[in-house]
Amino acid sequence: MSSISENLDSIHKDVLKEIANIGSGHAATALSRMLGCPIEQSVPNVMVVPLNEMATVLGGAEKVVVAGMIRLSGDFSGYLIMVLDFDQAKKIISMVCGETENIDSQLELYRFSALDKSVLAETANILGGSYMSAIAEFTGLEVTSSVPYLCIDMVGAVMSVAVAEAGKTGDFAFLFQSELFNKSERIIGNLLLIPEEKSCDIILKTLGFV
Repeated sequence: MSSISENLDSIHKDVLKEIANIGSGHAATALSRMLGCPIEQSVPNVMVVPLNEMATVLGGAEKVVVAGMIRLSGDFSGYLIMVLDFDQAKKIISMVCGETENIDSQLELYRFSALDKSVLAETANILGGSYMSAIAEFTGLEVTSSVPYLCIDMVGAVMSVAVAEAGKTGDFAFLFQSELFNKSERIIGNLLLIPEEKSCDIILKTLGFV
């Protein structure tokens, strides 16, 4: 299926863009409520990426990231994963909790407090729920999601865990990239939708790709 991204026509790209727009808009609204301040969105980007290329697209297999992993089940199954650069994760914590002086360097990655982790997990929950709502609007598929599992690890390890946990996956993922911002901060995040193999055709057919 790695050829899917190469064969998308303008209609398919428009569908993905609209899903990304709606998902990002839902996320901005929900984050505004959580943060108690207006959050705006940039025009999001969306790609279909072969799984064997995903680590490179995300900055390299050894890059340390904060990931929120959500298990999907229902009409289709797989994983939805929020991937944040370390600096972006600190920005979110700072916006909610104030300064993050206790986590200034990657040498202190595992010093996130329980509150910090709760904030990041809720962010993953908001972003995941927002994009799943957008996908449901377009496909009519019903999907339930688990509580986010937060991990701090290298991109390669995160991808390995997702593939192992989801079982035999298809060979592609949807990558949604969006930028959310207020007057003082910009948050750039990546959201991956990794369908299980049996769900790949379901998603592609409902979106009109095959």
